[in-house]
Amino acid sequence: MNTNQENFLLELLVEEIPARFQVEAIANLERLMVEKLEKQKIKSKNIKTYVSPRRMVFLAQLERQIPAFVEEKRGPQISAPPNVIAKFLQSLGMSLDDCSEKVMDKKTFIVAHIRRPQRHTQDLLPDVVAASIREMQWPKSMHWGPHAFNFVRPIRNILCSFCDELVHIELREINLESKNYTFGHRFMAPGKIFAKNPSEYRQKIKEAFVMVDPIERKNSILAKFARNFSKPGVSVDVPDDLLDEVVGLVENPVVLLGQIPQKFMQLPEEVLVTPMRVHQRYFPVRRDGVLAPFFAFVANNVAEDDGKEIIKGNERVLNARLADALFFYETDLKKPLELHLEDLKKIVFNEKLGTVFDRILRICCVCDFICEEMDLDDDLRELLKRVALLSKCDLSTHMVSEFPELQGIMGGIYAAIQGEDKTVCSVIGEQYKTVDEITSLPGALFSIADKIEIITAFFAIGKGPTGSKDPFALRRSAIGLIKIIKKYDLSLRLRAIIRKTFGLFNFLECDANTVEAATSFIMDRLKIVLKESGISHEVVASVVGCDDDVMPIIAKAEILDQTLKSENGKKLIASYKRSKNILEQFGDFGDCYVDRGLLAEDSELFLVDELEVLEIALEKLEISGLDSDVEFQTKISLCIALEEKITAFFRDILINSDDKKLKLNRIGILVKLTSIFERFLPEIVKISVEGY
Repeated sequence: MNTNQENFLLELLVEEIPARFQVEAIANLERLMVEKLEKQKIKSKNIKTYVSPRRMVFLAQLERQIPAFVEEKRGPQISAPPNVIAKFLQSLGMSLDDCSEKVMDKKTFIVAHIRRPQRHTQDLLPDVVAASIREMQWPKSMHWGPHAFNFVRPIRNILCSFCDELVHIELREINLESKNYTFGHRFMAPGKIFAKNPSEYRQKIKEAFVMVDPIERKNSILAKFARNFSKPGVSVDVPDDLLDEVVGLVENPVVLLGQIPQKFMQLPEEVLVTPMRVHQRYFPVRRDGVLAPFFAFVANNVAEDDGKEIIKGNERVLNARLADALFFYETDLKKPLELHLEDLKKIVFNEKLGTVFDRILRICCVCDFICEEMDLDDDLRELLKRVALLSKCDLSTHMVSEFPELQGIMGGIYAAIQGEDKTVCSVIGEQYKTVDEITSLPGALFSIADKIEIITAFFAIGKGPTGSKDPFALRRSAIGLIKIIKKYDLSLRLRAIIRKTFGLFNFLECDANTVEAATSFIMDRLKIVLKESGISHEVVASVVGCDDDVMPIIAKAEILDQTLKSENGKKLIASYKRSKNILEQFGDFGDCYVDRGLLAEDSELFLVDELEVLEIALEKLEISGLDSDVEFQTKISLCIALEEKITAFFRDILINSDDKKLKLNRIGILVKLTSIFERFLPEIVKISVEGY
């Protein structure tokens, strides 16, 4: 740890803080301390914060004294009633002569000038610290003994010093006063440790077998892994989330190695790893990439027997779990996966939506709707139906009942052992994974069907998300749906599929408004996905509308965003806006049309010729059968090619001519120009209205 010249030390010694709360907890303590120091005009620097399972530490360099200063306090406006002004002055014990006038936001206020004397930091710190402790917020908190005070866990000690002197802090709510000592490691150095300043604290707490710095603990664990498993081909799986959790469980990390009996190694890797990582916080060991019959774990203290008893205890706990897993695995394999469908008829998915079996039947139908919409071959249809039929069967297996984290995964494993198609097994195993982990088109299609069914189901019973509440994670499902469609570049009319899916709930009243609400909900998530990818708000608003085919919308948004970031694109939209503004300026101009006999100038003649050519080209383009993104890009390019003629027209031609016939004819040219945009590029029109 850094040894800057901090002169303030605060340590809260607490019963074990859950690892998942620690990072946010120390950030909150730092924020509160800094806010309250600033409020008292106490300058601070070199702030350091550390957190461990039993302690939160705040170190800083604070100025010893706060110089005298004049504080300005704004009062009422000078036009306020006299009694209001008098009340303000009376509250401060001041007269109007002690105040001045100050203009703010075009209003004149009375401002009092309060002279604050020089103060000692030592005198202010008790209130700063006590208030910070009291105001800390927790996802879950508790109170203990007879006290009503809430905190994440009971506070056992407060060590606080400033410039080598004790800062007296009193929390009367829990009958606790600050001390000039703390306690070391719970088992290895439980005695008192006296510390007058941060430097002394660092040294003595380390001697007491406590690493208060989580980064130091993390690096220590990684270094010990590297040292203990340095043989060629041997490695340890160290997921970041598991490592961070373990760092929050120990104050003196000690890496130990346990052994797994060979009889358990016949279990699938996922079954071995899940109890290790999820339930016991162990790290699997590999040899040449293959899971080895060992596990690493991090203990919190150094034992006299080099950890032999600790290892035995951990082996005993893991072996018990693996014995259960082996029994469940062998029992589950005696029953074909498909026979679990009967059990799913007894598992209620939702009171209004029926059982898990009912949901499986709906997903089968949605798979069929998708295949019909995309005109997919019969083999793929049958494969998806088989996936849907078996997808949730593992929910009634013994293994998933004991280890819910393995749902889907065990279904894929059991299906493979029982001879199902490899793709079917793969899709079943991937169904709960993230979009990036889905590896095949069938997997993508099944995931889409699953997500459409669950979104539609809860909209059908009026349980769509409201405000910040989304108990069934439908927003996440919708965003996942959008990302899968994008990843596999799928053309899919969502509204039609959703309408058919609603038809499966014939026992509920689902009208066209419900269909539209579910479709709009998904399209609103598309807006979020587009904005997160860097597409401007104006472009998103212009392309996401009535259309319900996600991929053309995404392609159109990307093309339009790039176009409008280019100089030609900016000129194009400016030309349309200028034309529209001129037409609005003239108001109702009747049935204007272009009379070629009245085209007196080259610039207007050239523009009219080009507009006629452009309109024909755009009409042909719309019936050409090109992909929508190619068609849209071509439309943009054709219109941009006309930009020079439009610029020349505005530069050379006086539209508001004294000759009424010429004026109406030139207005007719603008009408033709704007009508082409409105007919063929409504997205440009919408952006010009929204502003860009």
